[in-house]
Amino acid sequence: MKTKAKKLVTLILTALLVLSILPMNVFAAPRDVVEGSKASIKVENAVKDDVLAAYKVVDTTYDATKNTLNHAWNSAFADYFAGTTSYNATAYTVEAFAALTDDSNDLKTLLAGLPNYIADKTITPVKTETVDADGNATFANLAMGEYFIRPTSTTSVYQLMLQKVEPTVSGSKYVIDDVTFTAKHKEVTVDKTADKTSVTKNEKVTYTIKVDVPTYASQAVDKSFYVADLLPDGLTIVTSSIKVQIEGEDVAAAAYTLETTPTAEYTFKLNVSTAQYADHWSANGGKQLVITYTATLNDNDTTEVNTKETNKVTFDYSNYPYVANSHKQKYDTVDVTTFAIKIDKYVQGQPDQKLADAKFDLYRTATTEEIAAGSSVMIPHANVAGILLESGLTTNVLGVATFEKYEANGDRYAYYLVETKAPTGYNLLSNAVEVHFTDAEVAGTNGIYTVEIENTSGIQLPITGGTGTVIFTVIGIALMVGAVVLFVLSRKKSKSKENE
Repeated sequence: MKTKAKKLVTLILTALLVLSILPMNVFAAPRDVVEGSKASIKVENAVKDDVLAAYKVVDTTYDATKNTLNHAWNSAFADYFAGTTSYNATAYTVEAFAALTDDSNDLKTLLAGLPNYIADKTITPVKTETVDADGNATFANLAMGEYFIRPTSTTSVYQLMLQKVEPTVSGSKYVIDDVTFTAKHKEVTVDKTADKTSVTKNEKVTYTIKVDVPTYASQAVDKSFYVADLLPDGLTIVTSSIKVQIEGEDVAAAAYTLETTPTAEYTFKLNVSTAQYADHWSANGGKQLVITYTATLNDNDTTEVNTKETNKVTFDYSNYPYVANSHKQKYDTVDVTTFAIKIDKYVQGQPDQKLADAKFDLYRTATTEEIAAGSSVMIPHANVAGILLESGLTTNVLGVATFEKYEANGDRYAYYLVETKAPTGYNLLSNAVEVHFTDAEVAGTNGIYTVEIENTSGIQLPITGGTGTVIFTVIGIALMVGAVVLFVLSRKKSKSKENE
């Protein structure tokens, strides 16, 4: 029996401990209504650090003598609901307003003009709260009535919010309780990527921009947004490559206006007006808009080795579309860099003895498409189809020749250095030098990848032309040697006869 009693006590203590650590409002019970009763409105599912403001549009009072509730428009909003202003042309009594169904088009249409009315009339909110880390904002100790809640600082697109602090009937009396509701909003994002991190001059890089299409209600007054992209001077856009899609399908040209004349703010700009949104984008709210295009790394003075070419995209949208010109902007950037391939030319086995006047060509391996198109050539001494990138660079007195503005190739393809002229007294390289490097390998060398190339001195037989050429060359030399020997022997015989 004692054991059972101990278990029971343990269970009771455990239960009390659990109750003590749970939030008190979980167990809050409705309170009897008295004159001046108050309650709280808790907004859930908001965004941390957003600022929300509550405006009282309906006053509710309790008459204890008659045990009745009375409702009236708050004085700050009486004109609005009377339908006598440009913000709302339909008159509503408090009773007619209360009869409107939540989320109905009639209610949304009626409330759509409130944000502009509040802004233009500079109406002060009853309370302002900042959303906490859990996504909650609580308006405590609110007088009875109905409240319009709107964000005053946010980057999300919130839907209209209306909530009551309204007594309810319990038996023969009125009771009041705190209210909790879930905010509806959509966080929009912008993301920009490139298909490579480094790029070669006169070659292309493909960029992809992704933005979330804002979700605007039909009653919103400003449904516009735009995407503007700014390229640095070192990159030249291929305007014809711009493609606009949603879920892999091309967006109709009538759905937007594309500006491609560069300005200081953008290289190109995709505009969607309120009218275009209504006609083409309403069904795409929340979907992802994808813009792709290509740009060429040009060879002008603004393109420098190991200097980032930074592209910036700006996504401008109406974050509270019920107020005209209520816009926010989000940004993203992406970098591409260009590097250099440096030749260090010296005497074989003597790195300090630099060699000047060696000439080199630079190739890369060709793609399958380039080979099929017939634009490739065979890289000398490599027996590989390639593309000639640059030719005729000559080493200086320090044995240096630098091919500037090239991307890191890694293992995607190969660069080849081909010597076309050796320094005087030295042998021409009989092989193409294959080169591979990554971004990481030049991170600590100012973007320069150095290739050490040795040269040997002396006579070298020509080997170009294949085995047959070599055989003929050897035979030719042998015949020449034989002719010299015969000439010497015949001279000796002639002298011998003369001496006789």
